Amino acid sequence: MKAHSLSLICLALLVSGCISNEPQLGVQDKEAAAAYNLQLGIDYFSQGNLVQAKEKLDRSLVQNPKNAQTHAAAGLLYERLNELDKADQYYSRAVDLDSGNGNLLNMYGVFLCHRGEWARGEKLALQAANNQLYKTPEMAYYNAGSCAQDAGKSQLAEQHYRRALEVNQKFSSALLRLAELKFTANDFMSARGFLDRFHAAAQATAESLWLGARIERSSGNESPATEYIRRLKTEFPASPQAAAVLEAERKK
Repeated sequence: MKAHSLSLICLALLVSGCISNEPQLGVQDKEAAAAYNLQLGIDYFSQGNLVQAKEKLDRSLVQNPKNAQTHAAAGLLYERLNELDKADQYYSRAVDLDSGNGNLLNMYGVFLCHRGEWARGEKLALQAANNQLYKTPEMAYYNAGSCAQDAGKSQLAEQHYRRALEVNQKFSSALLRLAELKFTANDFMSARGFLDRFHAAAQATAESLWLGARIERSSGNESPATEYIRRLKTEFPASPQAAAVLEAERKK
């Protein structure tokens, strides 16, 4: 086999062991070796090989225990393993080591919100959003909104979603959440407006079509509601929303 072909295979099959040793240039440089093992750990994690991911991340942490990115990666790993207390410790340490990193603040905030620690999660997400070096503040505002919404604070959630749209008026995730909030509040005209903006910015989803059907049906507009249902069953036949529609139709 030609050398360049072998190199391509080793690159594509990194997780299978084509590269088993740290590069020689990194042997005398713990930070370089730690960065190398961090990348290997991330690669293994992305492939679903959690055992090897843990091994590489553990090694990276020994080589450089002050690398915030490695602590965050370890947090993600333990979150996947459902060892949430350990995950919390690693995420927290990552933020302690690099408190000005918007990505880390946002990541930890999302984790806390998923654990039901809504106030702390929202606070961290907003810190990320207000970081002038953070490249996607709309995502952090959206996460803060999700946290507030999960905590039952709909008005506060709406404020955060609207802030996300101030940054990026075509941010589809925030548009859909606002459509949902307005529908829940029986403000069907506003709900329709946000949903129309969502469909102009992104492809329809089973969730958005089902929401559209409910908005129109609640507004007394049976024809567009029927069209939303038709599209839902045609474009997303395996979705839970389509299954619910079919079940309701069978019961009529």
